[in-house]
Amino acid sequence: MKLYIETSVPNMLLHDDAPEKKQITELFVQWLRLSAHEPFVSPVMIKEIAKARSPRRELLEKVVLELRATMVEVASEAEVLAWQYAAARVVPARFQDDLLHVAVAVCHRLDMIVSWNMKHLANPKKVALINAVNRRQGWPPIRIHTPQEVMGL
Repeated sequence: MKLYIETSVPNMLLHDDAPEKKQITELFVQWLRLSAHEPFVSPVMIKEIAKARSPRRELLEKVVLELRATMVEVASEAEVLAWQYAAARVVPARFQDDLLHVAVAVCHRLDMIVSWNMKHLANPKKVALINAVNRRQGWPPIRIHTPQEVMGL
């Protein structure tokens, strides 16, 4: 399965205020290395990480390298699709990067997005809205799950 790893996943490894999610994420990273699943990331993640201050930024960059993920590009069709999600009010427009993560994964026809962002992404209501836009625009549906759900815990 082709898994798009959204920024909240590596970010959770640095969250000492959510020890259970941090532990699950550590397990997910180990599981991912041993599984047959293929991880993917995009320049959207790199851009988000670049906004972090040192030393957090360097730690996140290291985590991303350890994922051994394939980098996929942000095609113009993904930017258009992200704006279509915004027009459908999937999430407020100021969270355009969240929508761009989804659009990149959809346009590259990846199987699933892995995210801890349960407000905007790993949320059944949001996934339904996203997939309604995908249907109207001729794109395949996308699944969005937390690392815990992906591992079946």
